[in-house]
Amino acid sequence: MSDEAYAWMCRFHLGDETVSGIGVLEVLRGPGPLGRLACAVLGFPRTCTAVPARVTVRRSPGEGQGRVVERWERTIGARRLVSVQSREGERGWERHGPLEIRTRTVASPGEVDVVQVGAVLRMGGREIPLPEPLAPRVFAHAWVEAGDRDRRPPRFHVAVRVTVPVVGVLISYRGHLREERPERRHAGGPGAAAREVREPREGR
Repeated sequence: MSDEAYAWMCRFHLGDETVSGIGVLEVLRGPGPLGRLACAVLGFPRTCTAVPARVTVRRSPGEGQGRVVERWERTIGARRLVSVQSREGERGWERHGPLEIRTRTVASPGEVDVVQVGAVLRMGGREIPLPEPLAPRVFAHAWVEAGDRDRRPPRFHVAVRVTVPVVGVLISYRGHLREERPERRHAGGPGAAAREVREPREGR
């Protein structure tokens, strides 16, 4: 029997077509006033034990053979976060102003890891590599649990962590995403994920 949950996880992270997943996440902001201030400025969601989430990855052909442009639209509770990256196979480049984060997305049996391999500042035509102690770092791990394989639509679990110099962990979240298929997307509406959880409990 094919592993639909694993196939969905790989399609979500490494596919060429637009995908969308809905589920529930636990969000934890980093400690300390600097971390809370940075999260507020960046519009990150508040600490919450269970919050409805939708993540859509809109894909289109990029410049160069095999390159894909991905627009990641994350709606976590009432907060919406959008980022754009280019990907070519396992390699990814995500821009935040002059900062470029470089990653590798690696699939292995039952899991997918997004590992940061570098960060550079792009200023005009110059490219300035950032030493590891001075660079923000992003890490994501996705995996399939035994119970995920029995679900329809399929789902996978995910954990994401963002750290920055001085502050340390800026934000982390973990939870699960199930496939939101096109025929279900309009019927489900924004409240589809909310029906999976009780009222979320938020903190600072």
